[in-house]
Amino acid sequence: MKAMIIYYSKTGTTEKLAKKIQKGFDCDILKLEAENPYGNYFSSLVRAKKELKSSVPVKAINKIPDLSGYDTVFVGYPIWWLDVPVLVAAFIKDCDLEGKTVIPFSTSGLGNISATLDTMKKICPKSDVILPLQWGIAKKDDYEKWIDEVVSIMIK
Repeated sequence: MKAMIIYYSKTGTTEKLAKKIQKGFDCDILKLEAENPYGNYFSSLVRAKKELKSSVPVKAINKIPDLSGYDTVFVGYPIWWLDVPVLVAAFIKDCDLEGKTVIPFSTSGLGNISATLDTMKKICPKSDVILPLQWGIAKKDDYEKWIDEVVSIMIK
């Protein structure tokens, strides 16, 4: 099993979780950076809301990686307005994830990852989107139990 982590982190919380997963699976990692960086917390919220209502994709400065050698792609993001940030959705949609296992993980204050899964399945239509991990203030999944589930799926 070869895995890669692709994530976006505004405050560093998602990055900490991405690095924890990387350490646990000894896998490659790619941090997304917006072509037009997000500003402070308030301006980021306003911008993210506008992006969700707009049909214009947000661009990352990162190149789309060659994922042909990977079986599994972890996708990490903060939950913004109860959804995947447009930056992450646009980037992941451009990746070739056909036949891959996609494992989303999210960070949030009050949002729940289940609200983002429809978006993830829509942008990864030919992938198996499974075993989401919620890491938030209001709800934290059991990380060790999640790791065990991921390992059992990856070994099969």
